[in-house]
Amino acid sequence: MIRILAVLLLLPAPCFAQVRGAAVSVVPQINLGAGMISPSVPLMDGALLPLSMSLPSAFGAIAPAPAASPFASPAAPVAAQPAPTALSALNPAVAATPAKTASPVTAAAVPVEVQKSASNAMFDGALNILIAGSEAVPFIKTGGLADVVDALSRGLSARGHDVTLVLPKYKNLKTAGVEFKNAGTVSVPIAGRVETANLLVGRHEGVRVVLLEHPEFYEREGGPYAAKHEALGLSAYEAAGIDDADERFGFYARAALEAMRVLDIKPDIIHAHDWHAALIPSFLKSVYKNDSFFADTKSALTIHNIAFQGAFALATAGKLGFDEAHLNHRGGANYMKAGITDADAVTTVSPNYAREIVENVLFAMGLEEPLRARPEGVQGIINGIDPVMYDPATDPDIARHYGIEDVAEGKAANKAALQAKLGLDIEPETPLFVVASRLAHQKGIDMIFDSAREIVRLGGQLAIAGAGDAETETLRAALVLAFPGRVGSHPFDEKAVRLFFAAADFLIMPSRFEPCGLSQLIAQRYGTLPIVTRTGGLADTVKDLRDDPVHGDGLIIRAIASISLSRAIANAVSGYHHPDAFPMARRSAMEKDSSWEPSLDLYEALYRRLLGTDGPVKR
Repeated sequence: MIRILAVLLLLPAPCFAQVRGAAVSVVPQINLGAGMISPSVPLMDGALLPLSMSLPSAFGAIAPAPAASPFASPAAPVAAQPAPTALSALNPAVAATPAKTASPVTAAAVPVEVQKSASNAMFDGALNILIAGSEAVPFIKTGGLADVVDALSRGLSARGHDVTLVLPKYKNLKTAGVEFKNAGTVSVPIAGRVETANLLVGRHEGVRVVLLEHPEFYEREGGPYAAKHEALGLSAYEAAGIDDADERFGFYARAALEAMRVLDIKPDIIHAHDWHAALIPSFLKSVYKNDSFFADTKSALTIHNIAFQGAFALATAGKLGFDEAHLNHRGGANYMKAGITDADAVTTVSPNYAREIVENVLFAMGLEEPLRARPEGVQGIINGIDPVMYDPATDPDIARHYGIEDVAEGKAANKAALQAKLGLDIEPETPLFVVASRLAHQKGIDMIFDSAREIVRLGGQLAIAGAGDAETETLRAALVLAFPGRVGSHPFDEKAVRLFFAAADFLIMPSRFEPCGLSQLIAQRYGTLPIVTRTGGLADTVKDLRDDPVHGDGLIIRAIASISLSRAIANAVSGYHHPDAFPMARRSAMEKDSSWEPSLDLYEALYRRLLGTDGPVKR
C-alpha cells in the first residue's frame, strides 16, 4: 500500500498505464462487402485556453484547426487501444450428469396470466411477440441487458402488442410482487436425455412473464451465470467453453419455443437478445422448419455486446440436435454466429456500434464474416431510458428534487449530500466529476486513475462508484488516501448511483468500446454532462460542446489516451466556470429526449418489414 501511495503522490500523470495498440479511424459509411478499418496515428490534443473567454470558446479548443467555426471540431473516431479481449479459447465441454428435473405439475385450466390480453382486440395490427433474454428487471439483473429487455417488453405491450417474456427461474430471481401460477411443462432433448422444466406464468405491467423452472440448470448460488462447478471460477456469461453453459442456454432457447406451443400462443415475432437466446432463430430454421405452429414466425436477434458469443466445443452442436456445420465457426460451436446467420433480422444497440462491428475486425471479435454476409446488413437502434424511472423531479433516492428551472439549486443540495456521504470537502462551487460503472479496462479505469491528479490539480473532486478486481480496488483505495477530501469512493449500488448523477457536474466515461451505454443518457437526464470517447453508442448520444455550443450536451475525448482525457477534463473545468455556457449545456442535456418512444417506432417498423405488412401499426 505504501508503495502504491508513493507512486500516486510522486509520479506525474499519467502514472498507471499506457494505452497499447494501434489507433483506428472509423469510416462513416457501411460497406458490407469489405471496408476493414485501416490503422492511423492517433491525433493528440492541443493547447488549453484560459478560464476567461467568450461563450463560443468556453469549453476550450482541443486542437488548433483551420475551420471557420471558433470551435475546433474533434477528429474522426479514433480508437487508440488494444483490441477488445479475444474470446476465451474453446475447451471441451464437461459432460453433465442427467439433470434433476423440476417436480412435475398437472396443468389445470389455463390461468388468466396465460390468456392473450383482451385489450389487443382493440388494436389493429397488434402482434404476438416473444421476447427472449437471459435477464430483465425487476426480476433479475447483472447489467444493462436487463434494463433493455424490460423496457422493450413493457413498451411494446403499452402499444397494444401481446408480449411474452421468457426467463429462466434463477435461484435469486425476485418475483417483484407478481403471482406466478403453474401452466404445464416443457421437455427438450439434450445429449441423448430429456430435460423437463415447469412453466410458471404471471403478468407484470401488461407483459406475460414465463419462468422456466429447472433447478439443476438455473437455481444455483452465485447469480444467473454461475458455473456448475464453483471451483472453476467461471462465468457462463463469458461462456469459456467448459462447464454446462452450453446445455443450460441451449435448453433455454428451445424451451422458450416449446413454452409458446404449450401456452398455445403462435408468435408473429420472436426477438432474441444476446448469445443466451441466439439459438432460437437457428432452431426455427432447422428443428422447427417444417412445424406449422411456427410457419409464419419471423425472428430478430439483437447483439448487445459481441464480445460475448457463447463459444463452445463443436460437440455441443450434436448435443442440441444440430449438424456440426450449422453452429461451426472456426472449429467450434458459436451461438452468436448461428443467430447472426439464421435470424431474419439482426440489430444492435446503436447505429455507430453497427458500423463498428461490420467494418472493423477489432470490434467484430471474429464475427465479421457472418455479419458482412447478411445482404440486408445490421441495423443499429439506440437504446433508451425510462423518463419516469429516471426523473430528478421525483427520484426518491436523491437528497432534493429538481427540474430544468431549478437545476442549479437542486444539484447544489445533492452535491453537498454526496460530499458529506463520501467524506469530501463540502464545496458547492467545486466541479464534481463522477464515475459509475464496472471498474474495468474496457471502461477506461486506467485512464480515469491517471487523470485523477489533474482533477485535483484543477480544484475539482472525483467520486467513484463501482467494483473491480483486487488490483483495481487497491488502486482506488490508494487514490482516496492520496487525496483526502478530493477523491471519494462507494461500492456500486443502484440507489446510491442516483445520488451520484444528481450531484455531479460531469460523468467520466472513457470506454474503449461501448455498444450503447445507458449511464450517459441517465447523466444527461439529471443535468450531468458526460465526458466520453467517440465509440459505439457514446458517439450517437453525446453532442460535443466544442462543435455546437448551443445544443451540445457533453464532451468527446479525441483519442483514447490518458493525456486526452486529462485535457478534456481541463476543458470541462474551464466551461464549468463560465456563467452562460455551462447552464446552457446543462439545459440542453436535460431537455434531450432519450426515451424509448423513437426506438419503439423503429422496432415496430422492423417487425412490419419482416412480416410484409404495409403501413404503421395502428393504435
